[in-house]
Amino acid sequence: MRSIGSALNLLLVSPLYFVWTVVALDLAQTPCTTLVQGKFFGYFSSFAVFPLNSSLCSWIIQNPDPRRYTLYMKILKPAGVCDHQHIRTYQFDSFLESTRTYLGMESFDDVLKLCDGSTRFAFLQSNKQFLQMKQTAPPGVETWPMRWKPTKAQERDFSVEYLVVGNRNPSKAACQMLCKWLDACLAISSSSHPCGIMQTPCSCSGGEVLDQASEVLGFTRKKEDCYKDGIYLENCVSSPKDTNGAEFLGGWNSWSAWGDCTKDCGGGLQTRMRSCKPLPKEGLGCEGVLEEGRLCNRKACNTNGRYNSRSQSLRSTDNRKREDPDELQHYGYPAPQIGDPAAEEWSPWSVCSTTCGEGWQTRTRFCVSSSYSTQCSGPLREQRQCNNSAVCPVHGTWDEWSPWSLCSSTCGRGYRDRTRTCKPPQFGGNPCEGPEKQTKFCNIALCPVDGNWNEWSSWSSCSASCSNGTQQRTRECNGPSYGGAECQGHWVETRDCFLRQCPVDGKWQAWGVWGSCTATCGGGTQRRDRVCYGPFFGGETCQGPKEEYKQCNDRKCPEPHEICDEESLGSVVWKETPAGDAAAVRCPRNATGLILRRCILDEEGIAYWEPPTYIKCVSIDYRNIQMMVREHLSKAQRGLMGDGLSDVLHNLVEISQDGTSYSGDLLSTMDVLRNMTEIFRRAYHSPTSGDVQNFVQILSNLLSEENREKWEEAQLIGPNAKELFRLVEDFIDVIGFRMKDFRDSYQVTDNLVLGIHKLPANAATDITFPMKGWRGMVDWAKNSEDKVTVSKSILSSGLSVSDDSSVFVVGTVLYRNVGNILSLQRNSTVLNSKVISVTVKPFPRSLLTPLEIEFSHLYNGTTNQTCILWDEND
Repeated sequence: MRSIGSALNLLLVSPLYFVWTVVALDLAQTPCTTLVQGKFFGYFSSFAVFPLNSSLCSWIIQNPDPRRYTLYMKILKPAGVCDHQHIRTYQFDSFLESTRTYLGMESFDDVLKLCDGSTRFAFLQSNKQFLQMKQTAPPGVETWPMRWKPTKAQERDFSVEYLVVGNRNPSKAACQMLCKWLDACLAISSSSHPCGIMQTPCSCSGGEVLDQASEVLGFTRKKEDCYKDGIYLENCVSSPKDTNGAEFLGGWNSWSAWGDCTKDCGGGLQTRMRSCKPLPKEGLGCEGVLEEGRLCNRKACNTNGRYNSRSQSLRSTDNRKREDPDELQHYGYPAPQIGDPAAEEWSPWSVCSTTCGEGWQTRTRFCVSSSYSTQCSGPLREQRQCNNSAVCPVHGTWDEWSPWSLCSSTCGRGYRDRTRTCKPPQFGGNPCEGPEKQTKFCNIALCPVDGNWNEWSSWSSCSASCSNGTQQRTRECNGPSYGGAECQGHWVETRDCFLRQCPVDGKWQAWGVWGSCTATCGGGTQRRDRVCYGPFFGGETCQGPKEEYKQCNDRKCPEPHEICDEESLGSVVWKETPAGDAAAVRCPRNATGLILRRCILDEEGIAYWEPPTYIKCVSIDYRNIQMMVREHLSKAQRGLMGDGLSDVLHNLVEISQDGTSYSGDLLSTMDVLRNMTEIFRRAYHSPTSGDVQNFVQILSNLLSEENREKWEEAQLIGPNAKELFRLVEDFIDVIGFRMKDFRDSYQVTDNLVLGIHKLPANAATDITFPMKGWRGMVDWAKNSEDKVTVSKSILSSGLSVSDDSSVFVVGTVLYRNVGNILSLQRNSTVLNSKVISVTVKPFPRSLLTPLEIEFSHLYNGTTNQTCILWDEND
């Protein structure tokens, strides 16, 4: 594939710094394909791209980004005449190699019309990613290249210029070139040849564009011409633009040549003049000097010399109305004369400045005086109006262009036009020059175009030199575009070729998977096989073994009665398991861990399944909180400071209020509370009253009746009542000593009531629990017969003189139903009464006065009213 660029240096484009990705294209099955990329302006001749001795060549240019750039093209058509347009031009979005399909294809043949010699130029505009010019063979013509009329080579050549312009902020140089093209395109447009440039991102002014377009079309124009109302005026005088930027006619004519010097020596004066052509309607004059002078002949004179002198008073004019009688003399009207004997007589009036209409006449005089006399007074030059009887011709002028008409087609490529009216010439003036009508293509909506197949390519060579081979041929689909139907049929055809057979040696296929073991225990074997493919047509057979064996399941086999049979419970299948082993299946999706079930032997040695346990299953929510608290504890142990712990406690309160799903959730919550207590011991976090309330509420949620069955399972390997009491005791110890000053904390929940008292040893008082009348007191703790009294004599250090710094923390907890849920001792005694727990820190030296505990009797058939004691060290 060749790549060409522009050799032209006519257009200076600012450097653009960007890179775009080149898509893989295989748009032609011929080596003479030219792909242009990264060029913003270029030129090529058809002989360079489509050589005379080649056929079916193509030229492609890629738009870097159709959303940001538009491609324009100018084509100088061949001078010769052809019978068939052998160059096809079209644009498309992309090309699918897998199906040989052009996407979004649109032909430009009706715009380009290379064989139509009525216009020398053609212009087009492309808004897609690719624009392609492709050489095609005429229908029914076997030989190539085709014949032209006449046959001169230079008359077959055509040239192409292309320009890529940014849709936003286009460069000035690109706009200058594009405006030339647009004006030339509109100048030669007609109903049969509409302009192919539909719109541009540039602002093209009328005068500039037409002047530039004349260069494109080969027109010439005099430099002194002026452009006004769509026509050019000869011999006009242009003046500066007004405040709105519009040019008007009128102003100064050119300066005359410098006159003779007034002195031969000693310094003289030369003058030159210019005439004013005022605006005919407004009656305004010109601003500036009417006459100017310069010194001359400055060399010294002889003492006896005599020379003439001329007044050096030069005149100027301003923009005042000619009708002002006081200023008429500034515009050349006669002024009163001041008598001066030294002044010469006036010269005759000059010929009128125009041959038709209103003009001007002038006359002059010189001042004759000696060098020592007074200079002459009065003007040296006068001017007056004159009229010729001949009427001046008025050239024809164009009116403004009408708005562009609506598009002639509701979809697809149509055209729109605009017209202008010529004001007719008068008195022999020239008619209007230029077109009365302009036409250009338009494309308001895109018509659906069904896909259509190109011709089949030639059959490819056979894929094999022997045995069954294949040949292929392909064809390309043009389109569909804009919602049209797909091409029907296949883009590739295959046929068999060279049917003679080749010898094929045998070839082993991959080994199969290992088969099942011949025995589940006691030693067995496994086997795997492989298959030999072939040989065929005299080839050699496969070398090597066909089968492989290996040992498996060497362990001793259990007796049949020592194996638990396979069992299904709901969606869970417990596979056959020997006694002493445990089967495991994954926990449900809302939890992590495994469900365990052991196979054990009964007293007679018969294997049976135990109920499954969910101790290892922890819900996702509980697991996340457990991991977060462990992370906080790790930071606290490293002496760091942290925050967010209160939010974790609050989240656990909300989760535990709905109960637990598995016994593993209870064990996970107990682990969280233990770690929380360890964190509270350190400076990592200062527990607030809300933290204490949430901690107690979590304990109450764990002791709810909904968790009774899960506690029974958790106690098999997890905590019992003693561990729960120790957890609460550690919490009271930490919170009590971290309480500020001497304060009491009282927490009331549905399943327990907790009181924490911080007292000085030298000012202790008796403690009565629970406190009557405490707000929020629950009904089950309001019984007036329930009472716990802690005597102040317990709070003693045992010393004769109490230390003022001695502090005691007393914690009292009333449990509602802990005896029904957790085992209090090793026997199967079940407690259905409340349970009281009293903690004193530091531990008193002696108990001079025992605790007084009173509970009301439950009238539910209880016959043995007993106070149960247990050894904490057991």
